[in-house]
Amino acid sequence: MRIFDNALLFNPVSCTWIPASFSVDKGKIKTVGAPGSIAGTFVTDLAGARVIPGLIDAHVHIESSLLTPSEFGRLVLKHGVTTVIADPHEIANVAGTDGIDFMISDAQYSPADIFFMVPSCVPATPADVGGAVVSAEDLKRYTENPKVLGLGEMMNVPGVLFGDAEVSAKLSLFARIDGHAPGLTGETLCEYISRGIASDHECTAAEEAQEKLLLGQYIFLREGDAAKNVAALAEIVTPETASRCCFATDDRHVDSIDREGSIDNCIRVAVAAGMPLELALRLATLSAAEYYSLHDRGLLAPGRAADFCILEDGETFAVSRVYKNGLSVIRKAEKAEQDVTFPPFSCRMPDEAGMQLPAGKLQVIETVPGEIITECREMEASVSGLQKILCVDRYRAEGFGLGLIKGLNIERGALATSVSHDAHNIIAAGATDAEILTAVKAVADANGGMAVVCGDEVTVLSLPVGGLMTDKPYEEVCAEMETLHTALEKTGADEKAFMSLSFMALTVVPHLKITPRGLFDGDTFTDVDIRC
Repeated sequence: MRIFDNALLFNPVSCTWIPASFSVDKGKIKTVGAPGSIAGTFVTDLAGARVIPGLIDAHVHIESSLLTPSEFGRLVLKHGVTTVIADPHEIANVAGTDGIDFMISDAQYSPADIFFMVPSCVPATPADVGGAVVSAEDLKRYTENPKVLGLGEMMNVPGVLFGDAEVSAKLSLFARIDGHAPGLTGETLCEYISRGIASDHECTAAEEAQEKLLLGQYIFLREGDAAKNVAALAEIVTPETASRCCFATDDRHVDSIDREGSIDNCIRVAVAAGMPLELALRLATLSAAEYYSLHDRGLLAPGRAADFCILEDGETFAVSRVYKNGLSVIRKAEKAEQDVTFPPFSCRMPDEAGMQLPAGKLQVIETVPGEIITECREMEASVSGLQKILCVDRYRAEGFGLGLIKGLNIERGALATSVSHDAHNIIAAGATDAEILTAVKAVADANGGMAVVCGDEVTVLSLPVGGLMTDKPYEEVCAEMETLHTALEKTGADEKAFMSLSFMALTVVPHLKITPRGLFDGDTFTDVDIRC
């Protein structure tokens, strides 16, 4: 048994700091008492340092980090995140249940605990064409898996509202169901929630979050790379509502996590927006644990996991040391090679004629800073600040969609990526047709990755695990990302351009997106003509 004495212990039940001593035995908290009250041989004097329970990420797509689960866990653990709730619908769209199984298997080598919400919408909409279809029948075998906590974000809102049989079958499999309903309100929101959908992480305004909160949903305040909503939603968190709110990172690249943090970053953003630190810590610990019925964590109390963080001194929230199951050493676990085959890339590239746009006013995708929603504008193709955007089918060489986009700020060159939510076809944008096509070819030739083309210079970060991830250590991937961003700077694009671009094909988020078929209206869930 080991004793940690003279701690200033945060208790998320009361949201107060309590001078305390606590003991750890076999990875669990054994006793909590007053300083100096616990006798023993192995004593660590914390000298009044602040101690908090391990942080919990309530919703994340690990694939968006570009890392496999084992490496992702190693990275976020140093930021104080000891528990992760992941939705593997990115790799499921590529490889179906084989992809889900890969994620669950690899996660066992993570030093942080990783649980899963199995994907509910593969493909995201019936019209989307990816590498796989996952049915309710496919998901049945996960209902008894102890690492699976429920059904992941239900994005097929029309399917829920109109009682689609397959959607209803999926909803019936699990008691816990996460939601995804951006902008839904009124009677339609009530109907959506009535199907047992308990949470939402897509709120972008306090008014939207408040309505969902008062109708019984848990609200996940999200701070990702592309969608940054914590500051806008901070006002909904009060002592009365904190137990119904959690933090989520959703989608963050490896270099952003390494540099800016994970849930620790959410806490800093929330505090800067006026949220009391104690409420922010409640969201990051016990609130998430209770939502997912993880009653063995979220609070440093007898019988619970000895997952805790020692904070640095000073006003800015920062984690100094992390203990997982009472141990402070974070080792990279050895793991066996996994025999998983992902679909090869098969693309039909546009020719010169295929890159031509019709004359006249056209519908244009306009990005929204800090959001993954877009606006639909009507503009002439000759308007300055517009670039062509291309989405190429990567699975069956079935074709490509061409459009215009505003807001990526690409002044020269082009970028392309096979991380393209949710079907993960290749998406690209740029200043010239030749550079766009060169970037797409570079990604396809690498069998997945991210590419920047500027003149004759081509820079590629390879993502051989399904075109979404690499199994390299996160330190190496961060270095490769730095090289990629150096190339990206030459294009004039924003440093988050790759993350923004990856969401331009996400058909379940309003308003205008692009697929290999062409433009897609995220409000009506239909393909639309580029002509106005």
